[in-house]
Amino acid sequence: MIGQPIRRGSPSFQKKEHFMGNAFGMIPGLEPDEWSNDACRGYVIMAMEDCGFSKKDIRRVVGQLYEVFDLNSVEDAKEKYHSSPY
Repeated sequence: MIGQPIRRGSPSFQKKEHFMGNAFGMIPGLEPDEWSNDACRGYVIMAMEDCGFSKKDIRRVVGQLYEVFDLNSVEDAKEKYHSSPY
């Protein structure tokens, strides 16, 4: 949360309703064509660092993203998010 110190250690997770949802409508100046897989990787890295994941775990997840991006569509990812417990 804003204004609170980041606690390092075990990962911290938020409820699904606290996540951004439709980022394109919420961030002024961010257009869909500005989105990229590298931007997504950057968000994942920032979130994992903030949650206290190890560098080894972050490297593993970022590496796995290459395969996930290659094998799944944006619609696949959207459906996965909406049907997940996260």
